[in-house]
Amino acid sequence: MGSITRVVVVNMGHKPVDEITDRAKRYRAQQNVKGPKRCVICGSTRNLDVMHLSGDEADGASKNLAYGCRKCNAKLSAAFKQIGSKVRTRQYNPTASGVPTFAQYAWAVSNHRRGAHDDGGAIIHATPRHKRIQYAKRIAEVKRGRRGEVPF
Repeated sequence: MGSITRVVVVNMGHKPVDEITDRAKRYRAQQNVKGPKRCVICGSTRNLDVMHLSGDEADGASKNLAYGCRKCNAKLSAAFKQIGSKVRTRQYNPTASGVPTFAQYAWAVSNHRRGAHDDGGAIIHATPRHKRIQYAKRIAEVKRGRRGEVPF
């Protein structure tokens, strides 16, 4: 009689790839890349990023990851785009509720501490760069308008 083998897959607290943002995929990939810190294409040791060899950022397996300089990574990406291969990365991953409002952003900036993985950081990262710049200018205007005020 044959034996039955039971395999248990442990997730280790990671969400499935289809449920995380592209930013989280890049962060996860940085933890899994193996090999020397030099571009696998040109050998450069400057401006290195994690390169997905198949062009698919959802594939975070170590065998699909390598270090690549930005120039070579951009060339590889352009080649994959030209042949219509794989899913292109969405650099901005807004939440279902959309772009955070100025009030949400102002709260996040005042409550978030650098390096903390908290709600403030999540709001800041969910805000597109052009909106962050716009909101920062508004915050600076508010601060300028309060100069000379008695704080009590």
